[in-house]
Amino acid sequence: MTLKTLDGALALLTYFTVRQPTWGVRELAKHSGVHHAVVHRVLATFAANGFLVQDAVSGKYSLGLRLFELGQVVRKTFSPAEVVQPVLEELAEQSGETVFLSWLDGHEGLCVGMVQSQHQLRFSIELGQRFPLHAGAHAKVILAFQDDAFRARVLENARDQAQPSLAAPDPAVIEPQLAEIRTQGWAHTRGEAAASVAGLALPLWSRDHTEVVGSLAIAGPQQRLNEESVPRMLDALREASRRLEEVVGFGR
Repeated sequence: MTLKTLDGALALLTYFTVRQPTWGVRELAKHSGVHHAVVHRVLATFAANGFLVQDAVSGKYSLGLRLFELGQVVRKTFSPAEVVQPVLEELAEQSGETVFLSWLDGHEGLCVGMVQSQHQLRFSIELGQRFPLHAGAHAKVILAFQDDAFRARVLENARDQAQPSLAAPDPAVIEPQLAEIRTQGWAHTRGEAAASVAGLALPLWSRDHTEVVGSLAIAGPQQRLNEESVPRMLDALREASRRLEEVVGFGR
């Protein structure tokens, strides 16, 4: 197997997400632009090795237990639950809002930790959910600290993949916002990632403080996460992020 073939096979695997956990061969071929015969061989190979499973009735594929097993290895080495989860729970209790931890993965963000608010009216995000980096405090605070080429690529991708629910970003508008985030060191947004929802986030730096590798965010209704609440929330966020950045898994 050549590296190009392996790269293409792994790319197909990334289409299995929280929002789209199952795929049929022709469905995935149409969506990915890869010939259905190639998709069939790749998915069958992954299934034969336990990375995918095929439903006997529908014929569709979903992620297999081998990936779950590997995920447990990543979870233990990347973010020890005994350290990360208590920090998130404490921050959620202090803020009263949903708290989530995100990781930079390629040119997207990935939610890897979360504690829901106890309020009936609350912001919700799922573990394993991916999100674009150009909208919302949790995303922008990651994007702001990437280099020029990375930011340009993210904005270009966002324009190419613009969805009706999330307008394509205008670099002339977003770059000054990102510059402000770099200056102040945190992000506060309102109604960007979801209507009527505000977010407050800090970047998570690698242990040597050379790159931003993720974010820690609080999200909730705009009427609760308003300008007056920002200073108090920031103090809690800073203490939580300091503790998280000490975790071995955040070093690079």
